[in-house]
Amino acid sequence: MIKQRLSGAGLALAVLTSIGISSLPMTVPFAHAEEAIGSESTTHVDFVGQLIELSSTSTPTVIVVRQNPTSAFTDYTVNITTDTAFGSFKWNTTAMEDWMTGDSVRIIGEKDDNTGLVTAEYAINESINPLTMKGLNGWITAIDGNANTMTVQWMNVEHVVNITDDTHLVISPNTNATLSDFQIGDRVRVRMNKDGEVDNEARFVVALRRGANLFLKARTRPFTAELNSIDLNEDGSGTMTVTIGENSHLLPGDVNNLFGVEGDVKTVTFTSNTHSVRRFNGSTDPSEFVVGDKLLIVGRANDDGTISAWIIRDNEIWRLGVATHMGDITSIDTATNTLVVHETSIRGEDKDITMTYVDDAKIIIDGEEATENDLQIGDTVRVRGTAHHGETVELSNVTAIGASRE
Repeated sequence: MIKQRLSGAGLALAVLTSIGISSLPMTVPFAHAEEAIGSESTTHVDFVGQLIELSSTSTPTVIVVRQNPTSAFTDYTVNITTDTAFGSFKWNTTAMEDWMTGDSVRIIGEKDDNTGLVTAEYAINESINPLTMKGLNGWITAIDGNANTMTVQWMNVEHVVNITDDTHLVISPNTNATLSDFQIGDRVRVRMNKDGEVDNEARFVVALRRGANLFLKARTRPFTAELNSIDLNEDGSGTMTVTIGENSHLLPGDVNNLFGVEGDVKTVTFTSNTHSVRRFNGSTDPSEFVVGDKLLIVGRANDDGTISAWIIRDNEIWRLGVATHMGDITSIDTATNTLVVHETSIRGEDKDITMTYVDDAKIIIDGEEATENDLQIGDTVRVRGTAHHGETVELSNVTAIGASRE
């Protein structure tokens, strides 16, 4: 088993990457497997990397682990579930409360070949030796520069922590902080030597937040959402507005939740490099998305409140051979479930398309559920169905119609 040891330089790299100073990470490699209707294919993984984002120390949660942080690297978004087993140095058990950004961790689990998300069966922190180290989380209640100590309160108990010349102090983005840089009220995470020459001697002290200011922001998460609107550019980039769905690790009141909670409307940006996939394996494209689709998005929260998508999976697109078109309705026949749409596609070719929708087709107008009787001539619609190309283009088995009105 390859082991990486934590160093001050390693911790500094982790802090810088966690606040977005380094270049954006490469996305994980994806297996372009043949379509497998009904299940997602997975690959067993076992790797060691550096913990660069730690959103929460309670489960379920999401962490980001960077493999080979000193050369060409890969960032893995890892789901930590309530069933994940934890370990540490030489497989001793530990708790996530003792974990710190910069730690060397080993992840054993399953990687979804479609999305690249890893679900951890085992999460082992190789930087913690519970025989010689102990952790402490809490708020600074006192600082004594003469004695080189800080007092940290946790669960109404005061702990006096000794700061030595060997203690590594971090207040992001300053990875070489001093005791005088800390303030009473700071939320900190401390790793200390157990039963060393100096009682409660700190090895690392990292400031997590000061009031409403988060020093180490956990920016990367997967989340579910419903598509409200989408705008595409010719270069494959664009923006979407989505309504966040229920997500067990996006909890109300969590100061590390930069994404929002169920019901919040967010703007999601994507580029031609964003990895778009359909449900049960296979690539897709945002041009196939329809208003009302249920999405799984892995993204990075930005300071302006938007989310940059790395991965988008459309759970409504199950198989190949399904086409999407966008245009303005020119005629409606609800008796035969038929629409004629004049396409205004960015592909640059104007044409009329006859579309036949199924009886239970999902119809969304301006983000609200609707019926066929609510559709009007002139509505701009995005529809999905099976394309038939002859003298005219026809779409049959249309299952989704998303309409908007100016």
